[in-house]
Amino acid sequence: MYETVGYLDSMLAAASYREMMGEWCEPQLTRAKDRQFYLEADELYHPLLTDPVKNTIHTHRNVLLTGSNASGKSTFIKTVAINAILAQTIHTVLADSYRANFFRIYSSMALRDDIMSSESYYMVEIRSLKRIVDQSKCQGEPVLCFIDEVLRGTNTVERIAASTEILELLAAQNAFCFAATHDIELTELLKKQYDNYHFEEQVEEDDVIFDYRLREGKAMTRNAIKLLHMIGYDPKIVERAQERVEHFVEHGSWQMQ
Repeated sequence: MYETVGYLDSMLAAASYREMMGEWCEPQLTRAKDRQFYLEADELYHPLLTDPVKNTIHTHRNVLLTGSNASGKSTFIKTVAINAILAQTIHTVLADSYRANFFRIYSSMALRDDIMSSESYYMVEIRSLKRIVDQSKCQGEPVLCFIDEVLRGTNTVERIAASTEILELLAAQNAFCFAATHDIELTELLKKQYDNYHFEEQVEEDDVIFDYRLREGKAMTRNAIKLLHMIGYDPKIVERAQERVEHFVEHGSWQMQ
């Protein structure tokens, strides 16, 4: 009796959720064969956004997301992650259609340093990634993993080198990976294993406008210095920072004052 009442209660909750959200679909889920993974979603959206921008993605390869600050990278991978969980739990996806393999779902997102255990942000981060790497070596259902800002807790040179090796390893193991990064270099280093997608923005005189639309290819824009100007930093700081960027892009080295 307890089992029956509990089952009916859970189904009532799922039905109520579907009614509340309004726009949803039942997923089509299949077992992966010969490490041929896929995830196809049309007009996918996040359940916590009041006016969400819906995005579509059909991919049979790992995904590397690039884009400027606040462009939508983190929200998108969270959207895919939460809908993958909903698909395999209450058989409900917030999309027009959803087709994918069955996965074991892991994430490395929204991490923070831990004062109580005396661990830095970087230590917390690499432990989180190690957990995913270890699971990707296991047999059974493949791992669907989501990594936001790969190894951002360390310096640029070592971050790019280590990120490349970790993401290559995941691609070679029993894993299907969605990773977001600011390091454009990774798009070239990993182009054999990862498809590139990006978000971009329109920069106007005193504003940066985001449309939150997923696009194929790597990001070609930057906005970090523009945002300094928008919130009122000294114009000299903004101007000199932009000059440094232009010098580095042209010469491959940082300008000394």
